Amino acid sequence: MFSRDFLAQMARDHELSREQEDVFLLRLADGKSYQEIASQLKTSPDACLKRMGQIYNKFKVSGSSRGKENRLRSFLINQLQRVTEKSPEATKPVLADEVPQAATDNSEAIGGQPLFGRTSSTRIYENLPNRDCTAFIGRQTEIARLLELLSFDHSAHLISVDGIGGVGKTTLVLEAAYRCLQASRGVLTEHNSDLLSRTNDDKPSPTKADLNVPIFEAIIFTSAKQHYLTAAGLLPRLKREHTLRDIFRAIANTLDRSEITYMPAEEQLDLIRDSLVRRRSLLIVDNLETIEDKQDVLGFVYDLPPTVKVILTTREQALFVPIRLESLPEADGLCLINHEAQEKGVTLSKEEAKALYQKTSGVPAAIVYTIGQLAAGYLLQDVLVKVTNAKGDVARFCFESSVQRLKGLPSHRLLMTLALFPKPVLRETIAQIALSVPDPIITADGLAQLQQLSLVRQWQGRYSLLPLTREYAMAELTIEPQIEQEVRSRWINWYLRFSEEYGAKDWKEWHLEYTHLELEWENVQAVLEWCAAKERYVNVLALWRQIKGYAHVRGYWDDRLDWTDWLIQAAEQRTDWSTAAEVMYDRGWTLTLMGQPKCLDEASILLQRAWGLKDYKDLSFRLELVTSMVVLCIRQQQFDQAHQWLSQKQTMLEQAGLEEGERHRQWIHSLYYEAEIYFKAGDYAQAKTLYQQALEQAIAAGWQRAINAIQNWLADVAIEQGNLEEAQHLLEQGLPVAERNKDKRSIAFHHRSFAILEQLRGHQSQAQRWAKEAAEGFESLRMIPQAREMRDLLRGQ
Repeated sequence: MFSRDFLAQMARDHELSREQEDVFLLRLADGKSYQEIASQLKTSPDACLKRMGQIYNKFKVSGSSRGKENRLRSFLINQLQRVTEKSPEATKPVLADEVPQAATDNSEAIGGQPLFGRTSSTRIYENLPNRDCTAFIGRQTEIARLLELLSFDHSAHLISVDGIGGVGKTTLVLEAAYRCLQASRGVLTEHNSDLLSRTNDDKPSPTKADLNVPIFEAIIFTSAKQHYLTAAGLLPRLKREHTLRDIFRAIANTLDRSEITYMPAEEQLDLIRDSLVRRRSLLIVDNLETIEDKQDVLGFVYDLPPTVKVILTTREQALFVPIRLESLPEADGLCLINHEAQEKGVTLSKEEAKALYQKTSGVPAAIVYTIGQLAAGYLLQDVLVKVTNAKGDVARFCFESSVQRLKGLPSHRLLMTLALFPKPVLRETIAQIALSVPDPIITADGLAQLQQLSLVRQWQGRYSLLPLTREYAMAELTIEPQIEQEVRSRWINWYLRFSEEYGAKDWKEWHLEYTHLELEWENVQAVLEWCAAKERYVNVLALWRQIKGYAHVRGYWDDRLDWTDWLIQAAEQRTDWSTAAEVMYDRGWTLTLMGQPKCLDEASILLQRAWGLKDYKDLSFRLELVTSMVVLCIRQQQFDQAHQWLSQKQTMLEQAGLEEGERHRQWIHSLYYEAEIYFKAGDYAQAKTLYQQALEQAIAAGWQRAINAIQNWLADVAIEQGNLEEAQHLLEQGLPVAERNKDKRSIAFHHRSFAILEQLRGHQSQAQRWAKEAAEGFESLRMIPQAREMRDLLRGQ
């Protein structure tokens, strides 16, 4: 038996009528008798024999009637073999009378693709527009999936490609369509550069990937897109198929059946279906969301026969077999930027290319537009402003049509509220801030609508916007001042409550609750920075007090310095001397830990100023301030002054008015820093004694962070004393604890100790690995002296 696909192609090549093709297929593909054929077609056996005689005439089969069917079969076998072997004569017109009688049957298909007997003269009906790119970059997973779905081995009939405007939906679909067109014409596709580099004579047989590209006899493209976003800006699309009648017209014209368009409307549907059912067809409906009679179009494509594959591109997430496009990953985005820049003669540094990627959020249309603007003579900084302008070409193309339909709906308010969050946020949080009366159902419905329009991304219960979308939504919020005022107020209050619950802890200890703060960190920062920009002093101060401990442990020291710089000025302007002293102490402490000479000089000035304001503060604060003086003197190698401050602290500890737990901690601090003085002076035995006393008291107090730091110092003492096994045991205990609590400074010091330990053991590779990690940790904290020490170890100095 022959495959139906092969026979159907032969029937079309020889212009069989519909009735003749039915008999042809049932006889030669299904092997039915004329009686069975007549029964199935509801006609007589004589009528079927008459149609078969007409088929012989069209195939030019001559001779006695008894041998005609065998000669026809021999002809078909020969044609099949010629295609299989890719003989040069395959393109030469052949009549059945010229076929050798000795031909043998071979109905094999290669690579899962039926062999249609296609020749270079076979016409493929198509109306594909020109591609707007010279290279298809990225999207390899998506193009492979789309080609898989287009295969007639896959049951998918309706395929949707969805994503925000400009994300590359049409580009992806056209790439797949052109690959199918080339495969249908028997041309090796251009994406296989290895095959293209060879001449026709030395090209290998097509690979499985080449043969698995689906083959169609008609590829029809329609689009309701209103504008193109080009390097020159937005251009109108003058030819649009925005109704079902328009789509019918495009199909009829592509299939050379333009007479259909003159028929009454009620007859056109059947005629179009009849035209499509006769051939394997690919129908593309681009920009489904802007079609006027969308439901009628969906009803039409839903009822199409299985010989037709349909791709719908849309900004709305459809319920068909979906391919969802997000912005390009950074590597692919940078590749596209470099390609476009090279094509248009634009020179960009790596830093500029990365800035361009970030501003465009990896949206291909925005990238192409931006490079085009640079080629037109605009400066990069000006173009990047244009890209994020809510009234600019990019924003209008990507978002305007989707967002305008949401005006006045809860989903629009949710979108504008989401603009406040630079990082993903929980649905419950959005509801609390966006709506005056939180409603989970309204929130769920609104967010679902935003997802359907590809405006919002959802991952593990958290919602976010692309940076480009966020800029547009923020502009929408700005033009609604009353809504913005309400939403901003709830936004600030929500994060004040949140940071109080999860951040306002004893900042000298670790806390499991910091995990909650970690998930919302960038969002909390956004609140604080906005409040600072709007001179909301009380709000900034409250947030700072509640998150400063977390920022210290997790190593956000640059942020701490920015906040304290703003707060010191704000407190002095308001003559809030108590707060000024508090913030000066905090800033001085951070600068002291950084340890650079300039930092230590500034820390000394700040701590002295804070000491001058000590009368505005309580005893607990004064003790912390004295401890900072001790540490500053140690960093400056002024050990005598450090001892003097420790003596003053012991005197202060004897005063009344200090809670017992606090007093206990202060004694631990005193022992800890006195031990460090002895360690720096080289008296390791005395340092060990004091560290052990401090460790006993820290264990009794349950002060985990202090225990971890003291054990690290005891490991350093053990290293200096040559007790390497003891040092390793202490470090192996302490490092996992520091890592579990994500204490960046403690982790870096443990890495430093491990590096020195392995160097003494002669394990250079391990020592280098630990030193590298330590140096990177110290550098992230701007602890330059410690980082330099580790870099010297790496260089073998």
